[in-house]
Amino acid sequence: MKKRLIKTAVLIFFVTFGLQAQSNPSPLKYGKYICVSSVYRNGFYEYIQRGSFIISKDGTYKYLGFKKPSQGKFKVDKNGNLLFTGGYFDKGKAEKIDRPNKYLLVFPNIPGNRWTCTLSEK
Repeated sequence: MKKRLIKTAVLIFFVTFGLQAQSNPSPLKYGKYICVSSVYRNGFYEYIQRGSFIISKDGTYKYLGFKKPSQGKFKVDKNGNLLFTGGYFDKGKAEKIDRPNKYLLVFPNIPGNRWTCTLSEK
């Protein structure tokens, strides 16, 4: 009976901790995010550079994939996802994934289906 009670307490702890971790996403890191897409060809994945964007504290972003940068705004939802308005990413979403400072970006007319974007170390 004692072992069962301990197992139940441990299970409750891990379930509670896991739910809390999911509901409290890591805070947004401002800076430059580098994006790539992947294509499976001839038995291998090919990674294609898709440019980068800068997230600023004032709620704006700048996509640097063209000669003339494209600018717009973003908001962060309760799950830590970025929602874009205006600019090249208009009506797009960068979904927070389980790795620090990494997103899956999808927006209308995206080449390569979706991009993986990671905070630059530089």
